[in-house]
Amino acid sequence: MKKPVIVCIDDEPDVLNSLKIELKKAIGDRCIIETAEGGADALELLADLQADEYEIALVLSDYIMPDIKGDELLRKIHESSPETLTIMLTGQADLEALSNAIKYAKLYRYIPKPWQNEDLKLTVVEAVHSYLQDQKLTDEILKRQEVNEELKLVNEALSASESRLRQFLEALPVGVSVYNPDGSIAYFNQTARDLLGADTIPESTAEQLAATYQLYVGNTDEVYPPDNLPILRALKGEFVKVDDVEIRQDGKIIAIEINTTPIFDASGNIAYAIAAFQDISDRKQAEKILADYQQTLKAQIEERTEQLQQAALAAEAANKAKSTFLANMSHELRTPLNSILGFAQIMESSPNLTVENRENLRIIHRSGEHLLTLINQALDLSKIEAGRMMNDPTNFDLYRLLDDLQDMFQLRVQNQELQLLFQRDADVPQYVRTDDIKLRQVLINLLCNAIKFTQTGEIILRVRKLENSEILVGNIPTTGFDTTTTIQKFSLSSSDFAPIQLREEADDLTPLPVFFLQFEIQDTGVGIAPEELDNVFKAFVQTASGQKTQKGTGLGLTISRQFVRLMGGEIVVESQVELGTTFKFEIPVSAVYADIPASPINREVTGLEPNQPCYRILIVDDREDNRQLLVKMLSPCGFGLQQATNGHEAIEMWENWHPHLILMDLRMPVMDGYEATKQIKAKIKQREQEKGKMNISHPDSPIPKIIALTASTIEGRQAFALLVGCDDFMSKPFRKTDIFDTLNKHLGVKYLYSDSTDFISTGDRNYLSSSPSNAALAYLPTLPAEWIDNMKQVIRSADFDLIVRTIDEIRDAHPEFAEILQGHLDNFDYQKILNLIAEAEESDNADPGGTN
Repeated sequence: MKKPVIVCIDDEPDVLNSLKIELKKAIGDRCIIETAEGGADALELLADLQADEYEIALVLSDYIMPDIKGDELLRKIHESSPETLTIMLTGQADLEALSNAIKYAKLYRYIPKPWQNEDLKLTVVEAVHSYLQDQKLTDEILKRQEVNEELKLVNEALSASESRLRQFLEALPVGVSVYNPDGSIAYFNQTARDLLGADTIPESTAEQLAATYQLYVGNTDEVYPPDNLPILRALKGEFVKVDDVEIRQDGKIIAIEINTTPIFDASGNIAYAIAAFQDISDRKQAEKILADYQQTLKAQIEERTEQLQQAALAAEAANKAKSTFLANMSHELRTPLNSILGFAQIMESSPNLTVENRENLRIIHRSGEHLLTLINQALDLSKIEAGRMMNDPTNFDLYRLLDDLQDMFQLRVQNQELQLLFQRDADVPQYVRTDDIKLRQVLINLLCNAIKFTQTGEIILRVRKLENSEILVGNIPTTGFDTTTTIQKFSLSSSDFAPIQLREEADDLTPLPVFFLQFEIQDTGVGIAPEELDNVFKAFVQTASGQKTQKGTGLGLTISRQFVRLMGGEIVVESQVELGTTFKFEIPVSAVYADIPASPINREVTGLEPNQPCYRILIVDDREDNRQLLVKMLSPCGFGLQQATNGHEAIEMWENWHPHLILMDLRMPVMDGYEATKQIKAKIKQREQEKGKMNISHPDSPIPKIIALTASTIEGRQAFALLVGCDDFMSKPFRKTDIFDTLNKHLGVKYLYSDSTDFISTGDRNYLSSSPSNAALAYLPTLPAEWIDNMKQVIRSADFDLIVRTIDEIRDAHPEFAEILQGHLDNFDYQKILNLIAEAEESDNADPGGTN
């Protein structure tokens, strides 16, 4: 609230300053003191103060001023601010001027100059006090008037409200009755009178209602007990609801429901009780019909439940049989595949193979890898259905993954005269953390689908970074989009996900911010009909377009959706027939703020480094081909090898031969690998305890490392193998590099490698660096310029067979370099081939004297 203002007016500045000082001493900070030099200045100041809504409590004005006399000035001030008190300060004012000021300006007092300070201060304090008292009194009067007006309005509103309330109560289809504390009836509305058959408010008390109006307990001939009547209980303070009351009048029975409520006054005493009751005869009849139906339904449900239990048992047995079948078939299929792929790797490294035989081996290897992919895909679906598929986040280079995919599919789409575009927003980070294996598989599945169903036009893969998901609600799959061009959208913030923990060191966990990556694969293909949209993600179900192509198992999109969900995201589809299809999915990821080291280059192992122990390795497997595969992989390196066909033989050989490492198959006759491992570990423990007691050691009897080998995919095998004592676990089929890496890990074996990558197996070429090898660069200056030009053309034409024939043109003259190119071609590493061609061109231009 603003302080009141005192205005001092005089044409002499010294007088104003003196006056202001004295007034400040008198009133302190209770008022604001303003000054004006003359009448015109004062009127302007007062106008500004009034515009700013200040209260002008007091004006002290000189009488003799050059522009306007004091009495005239005070009159004008009074006209604009009637409540303001005025004091005239002068030694020359005449009686007429004073009379005018008193009459027209509400003059509070005349103080002659020179004034007495005490007199001045006392006068001003009294004037201000008087002004404030007057204002307070005026405010109180105004407030009382406002209160009286409000009371008048409230009374009128209350009267109107009471009238409306009575009208409402009378119009209610529910009976309403009000009772006084003594039980007498204060009010009955029309519906209550109609239900009770009373034309006017009954004279009965609450205790007499049951007898007067024939109130009975429902479905009995008992008069409702008066002490238990809901209204009497309400008068005792209870809130009551009953629906077991019947009114019987003129041979008619009316079932009613009663709700009663006590009404308390300000002191907590019961002032009234209200009863609301209604006819529920129809409801009671419906409840009876429903009860009869529920009995019938209960019997049907019990019968159906028993049938479902039998069906569930049958389904469980079928599911168990399916899992057992898949596990057994997986083992039976992966076991020969282990030999097929393993011996193919061994033979590929042979320098004595002809070109034709080497190509035949590659076909065998690629076909075996493809068959393994199909088996794994069926097993993946089985694991997903059983809820055993896990998310495995890692740190990886997202840019590299996208570039690899673009290289993989570029030639294929060019061969179909399509355009493949990868569009990545600038704010998408290069290094991220999520399950890169599943992400890669989902993108491959979706791109393959887009290319398969697109005859003309383009396929676009877009990648965007989002802070808020458009299609994800927690981890709940979105469903229900039922049009061909729109999808239901949701919103979720990245803050709803917990920060992903990144293990940089052994025990160093660093929280990383989470955001969303949106991947969108759009094509201009044949599209999907609206009635088929709900089936695109179902296992083994293909759309009409898919059935026409006669390609695929119908599992790709099913597995893609489950993989996306395992990564915490969701996938949706929108499509129009003959216009194209768009698959879109979003997954939460975190950025990795450090470069990810490049994958190591795996070279061909040719032997063991000198000055190492003669490592003894025991191979345990009931299948001859599996044992021979391991023998052929390891024997060229100089390892000491022995074989056993079951667990019992393995124990005997361990006791007599003392191997450093045992490659133990788990599934064998006579004694399986689990039992053999348990017994070996138990005997080792017993032997070590005896050594400790006797304080002796046997350096020629090492404690062997036991590596479990199995082609089975049954969940828990790996954990159980480690539980019984195995030191590591390896799945079949395996690569040579897997075996050598395991020996290095557990025995510290060091190897000799070939100087080039000429004979690295097809599978191992996946790990080669993208930069040209030294062996490859050595051949570049000797390549014919014509061949280099031809190679560039065939790469751009995306003709796979023509690329093979062009490589064969230089195979006789440059077999090693042709082998390197063939390896890149087998792995779809077309960019690496182009890099080598570019290096060859630079070498040719830099050496004019070279071969042309």
